[in-house]
Amino acid sequence: MADPTAALSLAERAEVLAGQLINNERDEALATAEWLQSEALTRMGRAEDAHPHALEALARLGAAPAETKLLADIFTSLGRIEKVLGEHGEALEHYQRAYEIYRDLDERRSESIALQSMASIYSDAQQFERAVEYFRSALERFQDPSLDLAAHNNLANALTQIGRYDEAAASFEQARTLAQSMGSAILEARVLNNLANMQLEQADHDAAEISIDAAFALVEDDGTFEWLRFFWGVRAQIAYGRGETRRAVNFLSVAFHDVEVETTSQNYMELHGRAAEIYAEHGDWVSAYAHLRAFKRLTDERAAFATSANSALVGAQFDFTEQELEIQQLRSAGLEQALALARARQSRNLMIAFGIGAACLCLAGFVYARSRVARAKAQALSEVLYTDASTGLPTHAAMLRDLAEITAKTGAAPAVIAVQIKRRKHLSGALGYHIYARFEAAIAARLAGGNYPVTVYRLLPGLFGLLQPSEDTRDASVVARDVTGLFDTPVQVDDLNIDVGIICGLAQGEDAETAIRQAHLAIDQARRLNLTQAVFDKDMYGNPAANLSLMSEMMRATEKGEMSLYYQPKLKVRTGRYESVEALSRWFHPDRGFISPDQFIPQAEETGHIRPFTEWVIRQSIEDQKRLLAEGKPIAVAINISGALVGDPEFARKARSMIVGASGPITLEITETAVMTNPEKAIEHLNAWRESGARISIDDYGTGQSSLAYLQMIPSDELKLDRQFVSNLNANARGRMLIKSTIDLAHNLGLEVVAEGVETETDLAALKLLGSDWIQGYHLSRPLPISELAEFLAVPEETMLRSQSS
Repeated sequence: MADPTAALSLAERAEVLAGQLINNERDEALATAEWLQSEALTRMGRAEDAHPHALEALARLGAAPAETKLLADIFTSLGRIEKVLGEHGEALEHYQRAYEIYRDLDERRSESIALQSMASIYSDAQQFERAVEYFRSALERFQDPSLDLAAHNNLANALTQIGRYDEAAASFEQARTLAQSMGSAILEARVLNNLANMQLEQADHDAAEISIDAAFALVEDDGTFEWLRFFWGVRAQIAYGRGETRRAVNFLSVAFHDVEVETTSQNYMELHGRAAEIYAEHGDWVSAYAHLRAFKRLTDERAAFATSANSALVGAQFDFTEQELEIQQLRSAGLEQALALARARQSRNLMIAFGIGAACLCLAGFVYARSRVARAKAQALSEVLYTDASTGLPTHAAMLRDLAEITAKTGAAPAVIAVQIKRRKHLSGALGYHIYARFEAAIAARLAGGNYPVTVYRLLPGLFGLLQPSEDTRDASVVARDVTGLFDTPVQVDDLNIDVGIICGLAQGEDAETAIRQAHLAIDQARRLNLTQAVFDKDMYGNPAANLSLMSEMMRATEKGEMSLYYQPKLKVRTGRYESVEALSRWFHPDRGFISPDQFIPQAEETGHIRPFTEWVIRQSIEDQKRLLAEGKPIAVAINISGALVGDPEFARKARSMIVGASGPITLEITETAVMTNPEKAIEHLNAWRESGARISIDDYGTGQSSLAYLQMIPSDELKLDRQFVSNLNANARGRMLIKSTIDLAHNLGLEVVAEGVETETDLAALKLLGSDWIQGYHLSRPLPISELAEFLAVPEETMLRSQSS
């Protein structure tokens, strides 16, 4: 579509002509016309205008349309539009549906486009390793110069992001070669610019200079090629890296000539960051500050964009597993077809050979020779399909084959164990591609050498499969414990001793593919429960289709009023008054009804939505606190902070700025485990929050993760006894002594104590006697919406306490 404006005009005329047709022909023609209009508008940068046309095209095909290429093309258009509009969940769903139709129709070029489109969503979500897999799969499905150029260039950019520079350089070279074959100097120049940026990442300034000089040589500086600015930006970074700050500033002045830094696009983000650094070094603080603000604006936008994209992925639980295993299955399917064809040709050639008489002995010899070639090809294809080249282990396809054979023979599916290397991304980036490949081979060797009756397979990078002969997952659990024990000692690669952690997922599915997928999902369930192994739990998995859109709906719910805060009052024992409340989120979905925080908070943490959601909670809590103060009801508010946010510098800064503006005391509740990942950074943020006036409460104390060392280390003001701890209060004298000793310990450390989960008058009286400073629970009050909380606080405390005791 070289001229989208002209294409739009033609599509509009086609729509008029299509209206003159009848029956099915009319609907299909109108659908085509609407689709073409949506495509033209999208290419003109009018995605919002394009969206209704694409939806109308889909509607024209009816409620249950046939799976035609037109339907798939419409789904692709919807995906492209929704990605631009930030609706990543819907975009991924439409790309996936288009991909499945293209696959069934054997439209390989379109398949490749759909795979690249899905890869772009993974890149937006900063899931670069998965983007790499998709770009490579797209390259495997169809070879086309223009598509391959884009795939290699984007693949190289993703590889750069994860530090796999050798592979990235090879892909950039492939992209450059394709651009040359297409005779496109501009595309070649842009590839060279990306290559130079990668070389700057490696601090290889000489190589970067060669690349960018080659890019400059390909294009004319006639003012029409906007991308030339970024070439000057590369030169600025090269000069700065060599200590030539003045030259760097001169290059930047060319790069940003006539550019309004307040309104630049995402393409400028990294350059703004470098410019701020260069101008600061030069002493030009006005320019440095302007670029720093622009960099901050664009990084915030990108973070929000990545968070939105992650809603389409919903952790590894649904999409990552489904998509990766399907890609692997497609590769296997393609190889299986080639293998079957090779074997058929081999058999055919042998039959011809045996059927030829003595008079044609020479011809028979020729045909027999061809049959040997076919047999060799079949053998080679079999090895590719069923043997992993880097580890020598059987592949995902081999595991599917073996599972199916065992199930058919015994009538019962054997248990599957999936084994995943912890911190794979970190290790891959730290070790580099070649050493990491040897590291995985060493892992494979150790797994295969274990003292247990299983077969070991390599399913995906960093993911291995074990086939347990028994169909009992309890037997598989014993094997999983043995597997974990194999890595009590470091793995040696060259001169490196590498500590390895693994997680095991166990499953027994109805069929081979289901068993492998569920074992993979069980790994994520084990991680969520902080376990080294877990058996797949169907209830915990939930409904993937519903989960896919849950996160994008969650943030919209905060704007529509479907999400609200309820507040549970806390009684201060010394004064006998309700002086604090805990803010608790409540989601009442118009279609799904009440959605428990236990359902959406873990997903928000996995997908990155927890940060904007928590920021909303803090803002809303402060607004409600201000409203109550205006009504003469001053109250402290306690807010739960996810462990995923305690070490987040940007969230720490935003939270601090909001706390400073609060009209009353704010308490931030954290768990001890939130500090364990990065204690130094977490403690820095906790101290900053305390300096801004917030109190810090250690939540869920007594749940089994409690540590005296962390209790002493964490800057805090309050200790909150978990409801499970409090539930043992009247079970026996030992339970009361534990609570009493914990309260005394907290007081000796200068902390106040909150007891939550108080359900009876007996509990209330006992906790007062044991010295708890604050008491919270359903015996005193359930969580209340803000309107009911205002009424609750208006009742004199003596009246409330008497009514609760009666």
